[in-house]
Amino acid sequence: MIHLMKLELKKVGLKKYVLFSIVGIFISMFFLFVGLNDSSTIKSSYEKAFTTVGLIFCFYYIILFSVLVSSYIINEYNHKTILVMFSYPIDRRKLMCAKLFLIMLLVMISMLIGYICCGVFIILLDKYMGVIKGEFESSVLSYWISTALKAAITFCALGVGTFVVGMMKKSVSMTIISAIILCYIRQFYLAGTNTYEESWGFVIGVVAATVIGVYYVFTHKIEQID
Repeated sequence: MIHLMKLELKKVGLKKYVLFSIVGIFISMFFLFVGLNDSSTIKSSYEKAFTTVGLIFCFYYIILFSVLVSSYIINEYNHKTILVMFSYPIDRRKLMCAKLFLIMLLVMISMLIGYICCGVFIILLDKYMGVIKGEFESSVLSYWISTALKAAITFCALGVGTFVVGMMKKSVSMTIISAIILCYIRQFYLAGTNTYEESWGFVIGVVAATVIGVYYVFTHKIEQID
């Protein structure tokens, strides 16, 4: 599997993806700066600041995941180039797993780096501009780590969900639209709770639903070439 992922990485290339990741992190920092430095609103707490990061990352990374799925999986079905890969003496499901795991790994690494960068940016912004209500303590860091971990797992699971939806009809548009819809579903869930983060129950539920969807796709849709 690792060997297949390395081959996929060589084919996909890393420069373009690294550029997208860097741009995404800087865009997140820009919106953070604008939101936290808005003099018309009261100071945000660290929890609300981290929630803002989660909101930005939710839309950016789930949509980015869907774009990667569209480019490196769905388009290969539409252009029939997937037939070349399927001609190899390797199980087709294993080939698809390699593609999906590679996308998940790239997105997860980018998200974790993004959370670290944005967390440091928030702390520095508060230190020099005093935009956060309250003091930075070790409890804030533990909350931040837990929140980032749950969000990263949720975003990757929802990203895989776009793969499930896109594979139903091998449709790029369905893949991208599903990403936007899943982002809103996540936000509606948070809006209905009294917390600023996903519960572990929600995370497990999203992962379980995604696993079921992936199982269906791998047993019914991988072999179909429209």
